[in-house]
Amino acid sequence: MNFFHVVALIASGLFGFRTNTEAQSVQKITQLPAVVHETSGIELTGPNRIWTFNDSGGDPALYLCDTTGQLLRTVSIQGAWNRDWEDITQDNQGNFYIGNIGNNNNDATDLTIFKIPNPDQTTDSVITAEVIYFHYEDQHAFPPPKDSFNFDCEALFWYQDHLYLCTKNRTQPFDGLIHLYRLPDSPGTYEAQKTATFATDGKSMINYWITAGDISPDGSKLCLLSSDRLWVFYDFPEDAFFSGKFMEFDLHNFSQKEAVCFVNESTLYISDEELMGGFGRNLYRFSLNEALTDVQSYAGNTNKIKIFPNPCIDWITVEGSINGRKVELFDENGLRHKTIKPTEASIRIPLSDIPAGVYYLKVSGESKEPPQLERIIKTKK
Repeated sequence: MNFFHVVALIASGLFGFRTNTEAQSVQKITQLPAVVHETSGIELTGPNRIWTFNDSGGDPALYLCDTTGQLLRTVSIQGAWNRDWEDITQDNQGNFYIGNIGNNNNDATDLTIFKIPNPDQTTDSVITAEVIYFHYEDQHAFPPPKDSFNFDCEALFWYQDHLYLCTKNRTQPFDGLIHLYRLPDSPGTYEAQKTATFATDGKSMINYWITAGDISPDGSKLCLLSSDRLWVFYDFPEDAFFSGKFMEFDLHNFSQKEAVCFVNESTLYISDEELMGGFGRNLYRFSLNEALTDVQSYAGNTNKIKIFPNPCIDWITVEGSINGRKVELFDENGLRHKTIKPTEASIRIPLSDIPAGVYYLKVSGESKEPPQLERIIKTKK
């Protein structure tokens, strides 16, 4: 997860900065404890105190970990249930809000958010939750038509006495939109009001749906996460988060990233779920300052790895800093199909023996270059 892209554009009066670079502004810190193999949200009570949980079907509990991957504490949440926990946030008084907001099929009628006191303020192993019930103001069918599958959600954050939800777009065909909703932060039953929509311009659902979100401690920056990219919004008036400027960082690394949280104004923690094959369950650090510095130095970087054609049919070519490294090909389930140790800077990999689908090419090994994971689409003839 040591790569990202940024590309520059100006569109619809909204300045967006996206440029193309390769850097180490994202660094793996540790692997989280096995008990949180489906880590789906993170919240901090200090830079070395990371609270997380498992998503759908997991126990209604929070797990406190440190940056060495040690499990420090488990707190059960009484009065809460885990249908599909997806994100967690904190208000300016330290209260936690746990979003039972996952809605893959867009048919849920029991969306809830659990409010609990800050677990650092008690030594009890059980904390009682208050419940916030809500529905979306513009959802009238459960489920709606496929082209209106806008009501899954994995991003929750708190700002000025309100909770905000950024939806995970599952529309078919995919329209690339992010919808923002607002509701009060006190227990009760509410209709979540839509306040804004942002167009990602993305064409691929799995790369452009939102899997987590957080707002910086001073409220000046909003971060949204997907499987392989970050959006950082800033210079916005009041809570019009999409009316200011934004930066989009393509992490150039695909995994099931499910959680993001600001450590301070310029540093983020990110975590991903564990997949078959040992991928994931990792905690990462992302530095905005380093990312912006790396953008400026990209032009002189000649050690980039190129993969083409992509999409492909019968073969791919891999070129770049691969001599002496290990090249592996995995499918979406983490099953390894090929392992190659190149002896030169360009190799051609035959793919006619594997079925069409989505694959991941991992390049790693004894090199100053960090590991790289590339998503590959193999199509039928």
